[in-house]
Amino acid sequence: MRVEARATAKDFAAGKVAGQANTDLFLPVDSPHPWTPDDPFLYDVTVTLQRNGRETDRVTSYFGMRSVGLIKAPDGFTRIALNGRPIFQVGVLDQGFWPDGLYTAPTDEALRHDIEFLKASGFNLVRKHVKVELERWYYWCDCLGILVWQDMPSANNNTRAGRAQFESELLRMISGLQNHPSLIMWILFNGRLGPIRN
Repeated sequence: MRVEARATAKDFAAGKVAGQANTDLFLPVDSPHPWTPDDPFLYDVTVTLQRNGRETDRVTSYFGMRSVGLIKAPDGFTRIALNGRPIFQVGVLDQGFWPDGLYTAPTDEALRHDIEFLKASGFNLVRKHVKVELERWYYWCDCLGILVWQDMPSANNNTRAGRAQFESELLRMISGLQNHPSLIMWILFNGRLGPIRN
């Protein structure tokens, strides 16, 4: 069994890689185009599984290329940097409530509209407050170009068992969302963390 991955950018070939199934493969990209809120450039990727030269399965997805780090600015303060440059973030605290569904958006268009409204209002950041959204919400953040600070939902951290559960769920959340180019920060605790009690 062999795997082949092909990346395209606006229908032009951007890179490809092939190799044995169940091995790590690294897909080189010619002249990478970085993702930013002002230019949310995404690549399409197609991965095929082949047996004896014949395709047996196929999946398509997308990815964005960006780096997030810290940089010391000329004024001496440390700033968040996107693709090696400080970025001024202007955002909102989004609790994800919907008047017609409480925590559930009524439609995919409603998810998209919220992000379009924020962008049109001059924001480039959303802090998703104490909620993990549907994957589709992060997809629209990737496509439309809005940065995300993701909260870990609050938990009972006052016992050892509660803290262990919190850590398990935190790691699962990060694992599930870490590939979204829009997501640049994890907020672990909302408010004060209480003492551990047995």
